[in-house]
Amino acid sequence: MKNKLEPKIIHFVKLSFVIDIDQQVLRQTNKPEHEISFIRDMTDMGDHYLLAWDPEKQTVSTDPERSEPLIIDQLVWLDPEGMSEKYGIPVEKLQTMRDFEVIVDQEALTQRREGILPQIDLAGEAFTIDLQLQELRNTKYFFPVISLKSFELTNDGWNYEAYYHPVMKQVVDLDPKMLEFPEGVIKLKIPNELGLDPVATARIYGMDEREVLRRHPIQKNLKAEVIPLSETHIPALIQRNKEALRQAHQENAQKVKPRHRPRF
Repeated sequence: MKNKLEPKIIHFVKLSFVIDIDQQVLRQTNKPEHEISFIRDMTDMGDHYLLAWDPEKQTVSTDPERSEPLIIDQLVWLDPEGMSEKYGIPVEKLQTMRDFEVIVDQEALTQRREGILPQIDLAGEAFTIDLQLQELRNTKYFFPVISLKSFELTNDGWNYEAYYHPVMKQVVDLDPKMLEFPEGVIKLKIPNELGLDPVATARIYGMDEREVLRRHPIQKNLKAEVIPLSETHIPALIQRNKEALRQAHQENAQKVKPRHRPRF
């Protein structure tokens, strides 16, 4: 088992900050709620970051007239061991790289900029992701085509879910009054647009590509999470439907039952 790396701490303007590689932030050691984001609060100048600092409030400046520029090193220099552990790149190689090159797979980015669309594995078959058309196309046969609009966004907004029939290769609607499990149907969970294709998402919504990619790097080997129906709300739904049907039968039986026994 690898030993957990000790967090790196940097000091500037008489304050000390813990470097959080995962969140790409600096967190004040004696005031953890005070965070400075490398993405949101700094400008990536390539070989360093530029931070507008308010010396009076000792935080990120929102007033240009009261700010002073601070130069912050790249993460590959501030915490090379942490970056090496997270991204699997030798420390020696990191010294010739910049943060954007490490965090964002440059080969995948080049391919995407050249028009090669990403793919995702849906229950064992590759589908091409086309956010412009809002669809997933079978990569090998180009058909069937699955509309992303047939998926439902999860409550947290980070994923899409749908019931799926792997043989039909289609999203299906389930009967809300079902009394048994639909044969061959599973549930799929896939990332939202940012996880599926951050480059296309940035273009469609007019966002800064580099900033989007820093937050949501291109994911290789995308694969839908397959969720058996037994692990969803379906068993409870079937149980409720059976109970409702049983009660309905009992009520109907009471209605047709004679109130008095006939006399002969």
